[in-house]
Amino acid sequence: MHVGIVGGGISGLYSALMLRRQGITVTLFEATDRLGGRIYTYHFSPLSLGEDPYFEAGAMRIPCTSTHRSVFGLIEDLNRHSHDDMKLQLIPYIMEHENNMAFVSGKKRRANDVSLAAELGLPEKYCGRSAQDLLRIVIEPWVTLLRDNFEAGFENVLQYDEWSFRQYLHLVAQWPHEVIDFVEMMTSQTNQYNLSFIEVILQYLDFNTKEWVTIKGGMSRLIDAVASLVGVHNIHTNAPVKGIHTSPHGKVKLFIGGISPKAMIFDSVILAIPLSSLNNMLERPRWSFSKEQAISRTYYEPLYKMGLHFRSRFWEHSAQPCFGGQSTTDLRVRWVIYPSNDLGSNGSGVLLIYSWMTDAARWSAMQFEDRVELALHELGILFAGEDEALDVTQEFIEAFDISWSSHSSTGGCMYLPGQLSRFSVEAGRPEGNIYFAGEHLSRHHAWIAGAIDSASKTVKEMLLKSISSKL
Repeated sequence: MHVGIVGGGISGLYSALMLRRQGITVTLFEATDRLGGRIYTYHFSPLSLGEDPYFEAGAMRIPCTSTHRSVFGLIEDLNRHSHDDMKLQLIPYIMEHENNMAFVSGKKRRANDVSLAAELGLPEKYCGRSAQDLLRIVIEPWVTLLRDNFEAGFENVLQYDEWSFRQYLHLVAQWPHEVIDFVEMMTSQTNQYNLSFIEVILQYLDFNTKEWVTIKGGMSRLIDAVASLVGVHNIHTNAPVKGIHTSPHGKVKLFIGGISPKAMIFDSVILAIPLSSLNNMLERPRWSFSKEQAISRTYYEPLYKMGLHFRSRFWEHSAQPCFGGQSTTDLRVRWVIYPSNDLGSNGSGVLLIYSWMTDAARWSAMQFEDRVELALHELGILFAGEDEALDVTQEFIEAFDISWSSHSSTGGCMYLPGQLSRFSVEAGRPEGNIYFAGEHLSRHHAWIAGAIDSASKTVKEMLLKSISSKL
């Protein structure tokens, strides 16, 4: 049996690893020059010997919950079977630090400032509480349901599948829209609450977690470790799949390459790529109306990240130093992430600007030089007064950014109201010997765990069919 795998993200690589361990021949095709998909550690040039300034342009943290046990299981497995130079070490990821600030309405304040609601003119009923406290009152019962029994809790959450989270807050919790806007601004990203109720609740199930970790040296080391066990001879980068043909006998032909694509025939194929990439393929079979709607309509939220390399980690040497965590602001930078690696070091450092949805789309509309100029301008405002001698532009060395919406890996799958019921099962249904995998087919969208869980399910489904066909 020979299986072709399209997509070199964690879902495709994990599928390849599982199949290889069953003695099955695999050939994996990645369209770009880099494996990993949305797992992408970008390394800047070091200023001195021994330092490694980097930032996570993609996935950057793993919550320590049972929902993500498949990730920890994979890391343990890789460490048992990998060479010493490929072994992975987990280090704490700091989600919150006591000195993390919010900068709203031109003033620095604590992120949980209870006076802000009144200052912004919200109705008296909602004053005296932070945005986080207001949100907690609404979501805590749902998070508790899911934690007590995920399957039973999920059935309860499904009753609001047709609702956006904003609709729920306005019509069920009876929040005025200005209160919704306030909480969304302080806890999320612009227009995030227009996603389905289910997506936002599941996000908070993960984010309502105290302990987090990341991989020392960068999350891309996870990709390198999996790829080394799959075998470089089984992996082809710069190999875009342009077409898929099926035969009456069940074989699947892939066309790989550019103007004169190379054809390869497989017994089965796993498409471990976003639905948006599948939709853009030049030639492929046409499936049911429902399947085609799932492929073309499933929503992927815009994601934008910029890493800025500075001569020093000045945010750790200010009057109120931040060792990890993030700042929230109504400035255009929205979230400023302080790295959890190399805390307290004397070398150079990297700040990360992170935004989703409308905020991300607006960054993407600018030229790179303008994006960097705006980021430095906003950071100058954010850090004004921390150190009178500090000049952010003088500290700046270089930047790298990525708009995932304009990348083949795209942003994370995030359903709009009603899409889970309509698309989630149909999108993952096998078509003959063509199978589908990826975080978009899991209940944990935009997480590594979702990609791994989906790949595991798909491979088991393929192997069971193969066994039954021989009986």
